[in-house]
Amino acid sequence: MGLCEPHRNWSIEYTKDTLSQRQTSGKLCICPQLGKAMPRQDPLKVIFIAGYGRSGTTLLDIALGQQSGVFAAGEITALPRHVWREREFCACRNQVDACDFWRPVIDAWHHHQSPDTLDAHGRRAARLEWLFDPRRLFASIVAGKETRAYREGTSVLLHEIAAASGASVIVDSSKLPGRASSLMSIKGIEVFVVHMVRDGRGVAWSMMKPYRRSVEAGIQKELKPKPLWYTAARWFAVNLGTELVRARLPRKRSMRVRYEDFVADPEGTVRSILALVGQEYVSPDHGPEVMRPQHQIAGSRHRMQDEITINKDIGWTSQMPRWMQNVFTVLTAPLLVRYGYLASVPKKQKPERESDPRIPREVA
Repeated sequence: MGLCEPHRNWSIEYTKDTLSQRQTSGKLCICPQLGKAMPRQDPLKVIFIAGYGRSGTTLLDIALGQQSGVFAAGEITALPRHVWREREFCACRNQVDACDFWRPVIDAWHHHQSPDTLDAHGRRAARLEWLFDPRRLFASIVAGKETRAYREGTSVLLHEIAAASGASVIVDSSKLPGRASSLMSIKGIEVFVVHMVRDGRGVAWSMMKPYRRSVEAGIQKELKPKPLWYTAARWFAVNLGTELVRARLPRKRSMRVRYEDFVADPEGTVRSILALVGQEYVSPDHGPEVMRPQHQIAGSRHRMQDEITINKDIGWTSQMPRWMQNVFTVLTAPLLVRYGYLASVPKKQKPERESDPRIPREVA
């Protein structure tokens, strides 16, 4: 049993975990109550951060989450895929099923979607959020049963997050352009795509570094080094896929952000993104230079820190062998040129001295 068509865009607020059953158009609609459920006049705004890994997407997610009226959720697609099942850690340092934010959200989702399960929704998402999935073309004409179930389950989850947080804007840093494309087809959701890019040579160098599994530190599995050619191919494909997704949106609903520009001016970047969704920037009480993670799920290990001070990560320019830089450049030149990374090749610099351990040195 799920939400009927008239109630799919309801704005819901919670006081108690109560349910009322309404008979509408011959269908049983389960509507959570928060005193009173009022129809949402406007679509729910979702800022979707798309791009490849190690490009600063989690840091940008956290930066946006410092703003009132914005809830930065992390990689939402990971919640039904593995975060809930594996009892992974929220940025609040509680396992997700013990988190005082995510536990009520998922309980409410199950009320809506019974007898569907979060695992089933996660498997559905994994199938339908592929980078280049031809089924999305047909779904835009006639949506099959699986696509309809995916859209309804995703819509309910996003609206439950909005209701529990009280935010009018949700940030989803799932990165996958296929997910962005899928979200754009859901009624009642207004998607704004922020394409996060980073110099691919820096990404490739970061991907070559291994990390041991440390669940409490936000590293859910062992990260093995990735070969240069692998990162080059995927960096090119994911960014190209994101370009295609942005082409389907009006210009006023998407923008590109370079990691290098973001770390140089975090406040300016956040201001620009908020303007995209019609929100005003308010300087956080703790200042714009410090970020405090809240309830982000999945994503970079940096979300598990109490505070983050953004700092440039340009060590690759001096540490990455020149031949590797040249090979990556040859393999990905069209996009490196498009994003302005070949306008001036950075010179070799002396390695930076280690500083405050809270400062992220490698982006994930």
